[in-house]
Amino acid sequence: MTLAVLLLLAASAAEHYQRASTLFDQQKFAEANEALDAALAADPVHVPALTLKGKLAMAFNRFDVARLAFERAARLAPESAYAQFLLGFFYYVDNDFVKAIAPLERARRLDASDSRATLYLAMSREGLAQPELAISLYEQTIELETQRGRPSPETHTAYGRLLFTLGRQDEAARQFARVLELDPASRDGHYEQGRIEFERGRYAEAASHGEKALEAKGVGTTDRQIHFLLSRSYSKLGKDDLAGAHRKKFQSAPATLRR
Repeated sequence: MTLAVLLLLAASAAEHYQRASTLFDQQKFAEANEALDAALAADPVHVPALTLKGKLAMAFNRFDVARLAFERAARLAPESAYAQFLLGFFYYVDNDFVKAIAPLERARRLDASDSRATLYLAMSREGLAQPELAISLYEQTIELETQRGRPSPETHTAYGRLLFTLGRQDEAARQFARVLELDPASRDGHYEQGRIEFERGRYAEAASHGEKALEAKGVGTTDRQIHFLLSRSYSKLGKDDLAGAHRKKFQSAPATLRR
């Protein structure tokens, strides 16, 4: 195969990939997938096309396709922090925390300024029941985000939940307060602060935060969790009608896994 043909194929793959990327951003996912298939037919080792293929497959719960795409991209580009991060992120979402560690660690070494790898490494360590390692990594993530001027409510929420689970309520409360400072309408922040208030015996405050959480938008904390908090809080306040109403909504809501 001549150099001219190779260059033509590479250019074609790049063009197909750019079209796929544009279509992906426009949420035209079927067309984006077709363009990605064309890119990979022209150049099977086109790493950006492989990583986008994996992201698209994950969006549609095609984890078998995503796994192959991310693993191949990481093999082909061992010095790409992004490819390594995406493989670690995939393993984390797939609940394979052991496998997530190595690529996330590699991504951190390749790009120490990117807080995402550190955050998912923290959550993977937490998933492996290694809380002290997780705490250190959460704190490193917060430091990196602060240095970049981009503090994340999601990071403080995840860290606070771990501290709450460990019984470190005062430290957890500081994290949830920071969440609400960064995003006063945070559904997760109000729910978690409501849980703190309930444990402190401040049931009116717990109910207030629960109601604010129920009004807020978000995909983390579920309605079912909030109704449970509100049912308990109103029961403690002697407001049996409200407690019963939220209990019924809790019982009728489907149980879902929160990541």
